[in-house]
Amino acid sequence: MIVRSFYSRVSCAAIAIAIASGTAAAAAIPAPAPAPATNGWGVPLTDVTPDPSIRYGVLPNGMKYAIKQNATPKGTASVRLQIAFGSIAESEKERGLAHFIEHMAFNGSTHVPEGDMVKILERQGLAFGPDTNAVTDFDTTTYMLDLPSTDDQHLDTALFLFREVGSELKFDPGAVDRERGVILGEERSRDNFQLHQVVDTLGFQFPETPYPNRLPIGVDAVLKTASADTIKNLYQRYYRPENATLVFVGDADPTVVEAKIRKVFADWKGVGPAGAALPRGRVDFARPASFDTFVDPAVATTLDYSITRPWKDPADTLADRHQRIVKMLAAAMFNRRIEKITNTPGSAVLGGGMGTGEEQDAARVTSIELVAKDGAWKDALTTADQELRRALQYGFTEAELKTQIADTAGALHAAAQQEDTRTNQSLVNSILAVARKDKFVTTPQFTATEFDALAKTVTPAEVNAAFREMWTGSAPLVHLSLKENVPTQQIAAAFDASRAVAVAAPKAGTAQAFAYDTFGKPGTVASDTRIADLGVRTVRFANNVRLNIKKTDFEVGRVRFMVRMGDGLLDLPKDEPGLGAMMTLTSAAGGLKKHSAEDLKELFAGKVVTLGTAVSDDAFVSAGATTAQDLPLQMKISAAYLLDPGFRPEAAGKWANAVPIIEKQFDAQPEAVAGVRLPILLANGDSRFGIPDAGVLAKRNFDEAKAALAPVIASAPIEVTIVGDVDENAAIAAVASSFGALPTRKLTEAIPASARKVEFRTARTPIVLTHEGPQNKAIVEAVWPTTDDSDYRQVVGIDLLGDVLNLMLTESVREKLGDSYGVSVASSQSDTFRGYGYLSVAAVVAPDKIDEVQKAIAESAAELRDRPVSADLMARARNPDLDKADQAMRDNGFWLASLSRAQSEPDRLDRIRQVKSLLQSITPEDIQKLARKYLQPERMQQVRIVSSKAAQTAAR
Repeated sequence: MIVRSFYSRVSCAAIAIAIASGTAAAAAIPAPAPAPATNGWGVPLTDVTPDPSIRYGVLPNGMKYAIKQNATPKGTASVRLQIAFGSIAESEKERGLAHFIEHMAFNGSTHVPEGDMVKILERQGLAFGPDTNAVTDFDTTTYMLDLPSTDDQHLDTALFLFREVGSELKFDPGAVDRERGVILGEERSRDNFQLHQVVDTLGFQFPETPYPNRLPIGVDAVLKTASADTIKNLYQRYYRPENATLVFVGDADPTVVEAKIRKVFADWKGVGPAGAALPRGRVDFARPASFDTFVDPAVATTLDYSITRPWKDPADTLADRHQRIVKMLAAAMFNRRIEKITNTPGSAVLGGGMGTGEEQDAARVTSIELVAKDGAWKDALTTADQELRRALQYGFTEAELKTQIADTAGALHAAAQQEDTRTNQSLVNSILAVARKDKFVTTPQFTATEFDALAKTVTPAEVNAAFREMWTGSAPLVHLSLKENVPTQQIAAAFDASRAVAVAAPKAGTAQAFAYDTFGKPGTVASDTRIADLGVRTVRFANNVRLNIKKTDFEVGRVRFMVRMGDGLLDLPKDEPGLGAMMTLTSAAGGLKKHSAEDLKELFAGKVVTLGTAVSDDAFVSAGATTAQDLPLQMKISAAYLLDPGFRPEAAGKWANAVPIIEKQFDAQPEAVAGVRLPILLANGDSRFGIPDAGVLAKRNFDEAKAALAPVIASAPIEVTIVGDVDENAAIAAVASSFGALPTRKLTEAIPASARKVEFRTARTPIVLTHEGPQNKAIVEAVWPTTDDSDYRQVVGIDLLGDVLNLMLTESVREKLGDSYGVSVASSQSDTFRGYGYLSVAAVVAPDKIDEVQKAIAESAAELRDRPVSADLMARARNPDLDKADQAMRDNGFWLASLSRAQSEPDRLDRIRQVKSLLQSITPEDIQKLARKYLQPERMQQVRIVSSKAAQTAAR
């Protein structure tokens, strides 16, 4: 600052005289200003304090790296290699090749033969699959490894493989041709109305930019014809050290990791000329109000109301962060208003809100997106227009700001409390997010402290000004997604009509107290025992409510909970199919008898609590996460939702409006048909599995729900499980004051054997279903009935059989045949329905590949029956499962699920103790026996899900 000021006042003549005067004159000139301090990536430091635990560096060749030591989960690591190259850099003749390169990274390199990279990962316990190891975006390609161990072998392997990806990939023409089918299979699997909707919206909002025409998946014309040399040339232009960032977060010494990175990557050099960035195009900020539609029979009526404004990338300073926080508060308050509208009885708007985004170097975008019942596009349009004008004209109130500050502060302080147990994955993603930006990663505590300081001074006037700034830019761009076309002139007329309506100031709400603060005299403990080897405390209250507690240090400041009441689907009438789905989907919006959902949000601003319940196969469940401080309140909320659900008219209206949308979307894709229609058929028509059609769903109502729940609410067993950073006695007190204070509950409940009875489809004729999506998209599936999960060794064995089958079919269907993006193998063995379970294999394919893939599935099943699998294949299937078992021991989610029936079904606790020994004990011969028992050809149920149009064509 001083030096710049000095030179602004000194004339050129004076400088010339000083230079000519030699040393004496030179002494009069101030010394050059020191270079501004930077972080290890060369980003100039500001008044923002970066997280000091992250070590940043740049190798002489330009490759960046960042390292952070972290022990959640203990002994593991997440490693990422990100290349600053994505689909936006492709030429017209290269569309899709950035993503093609990502695929070829697993198909051979200088030191790893084709097909071996995946096997190397699997042998070391790393799972491989579609979407799990790499992803290509507009601007980046990121390779991902989550290491189950940070020993030298795993670290060295990860860095070695990333080094191969960086510069050593081979583009063998045969391997390229084999991979074309896989990529076309991925394109097919992603081809749906949602993708078309996104592309159409981008094209409308940014017509003069490359974004609408540079989706990473590319185009068939390029994917089917691009030569190996063309792909390699693109690879060499952009896969260069100066474009690379390696991030390591895990349980290892940063100095050791840094030395390994330098050793492996120091000699990496780019080959040939570097690639240039593709121009980002332009956005016309002077464009007049514009209107567009996207039409598809499956799409929900959706409004996107946007404005664009110039793109900015300010330095990361406290002042800039202050502005961003103020804008975030403004957007959140606006979204609360929208949420209140959607929860109003009779509202045609089902959900949505405001958000901001950016297309780098092109524009910033502020949008309101609303989903309405079918055909109610005018309601969505007028709601967006009038609520926006209401906020712009009258602003937000002191009360709204106070509520939002409390809500935000609660979330930020909870995050700060949990700072030391953030996961490797969340940390590595936060570092990658700033890899090519002049931004800093800060600690949650820094963010919470920063927010506290702002909260003391921020005013409604400041927030209102920030809100108006977010909506200052281009004229509105109105994009509607509809089932049937509406002329844009009609949309423009509706927009003008809405603009002509004057808006009034928002009405102030009324404060109220929580009506469920007491459930009576706190319950007393009748029994209190410990399961020493599992670190679990089990309590039974005098009213028979059970409580299981496990205190852990895996997630500092976080407490997970699950309350199970009654028997879920088993308590619901079989002749009212879809009742459980309705109860689950409407619970949060249904609120409580004494409070609406909106009342509860206002009441609990600043609290970390979970609202709503769900219906599972064998329980009505309230589950989620809270803090130790909010646990007593959470238990009262859970008790209120389970025992006094609101079933309010606003929720009934939402359900009625949503059912037609749900129906269309289920039928729009073969994956959805497989998920909701097929299970009913596999269960021989039992509609408790899957979701019935809209005609059936529309018949469900809250009177049926109330009748079914009445006896459950009155006396059904209740079991509460609490896991996490909580004092055991405090957890007991929290439950004593809520569930423990209830009248006496049953300990067990007799379920008729008929309720648990279900049988696999008796016929074995092929099941053929249809969908309304793309004609070139089909699903081929094979399903073998197995049994329930009562024999745990067999459960583990069938799961391992499925893992082996998955590896075999990935190699044959994906890699050799190139017929599909990937296969999906799943084992479902019921713990509720006696004798019921199945093993399934499914793949999204082109219709003309159905027979070929079905044959490959049958051949793999026959191979498993005919001979024991090799030791290598067994290890590749087993090792990831063993590592998952180790990681589960330090995962609160695992413990919550495993302990949820610790008292009602104590025998299941042995599964926690046995899982690793059972995995290790199962032999190739055991796998063969299971295959012979269950994978017999006459037991296999074939399934085909094809386009209705394709089926009609074939029938002609």
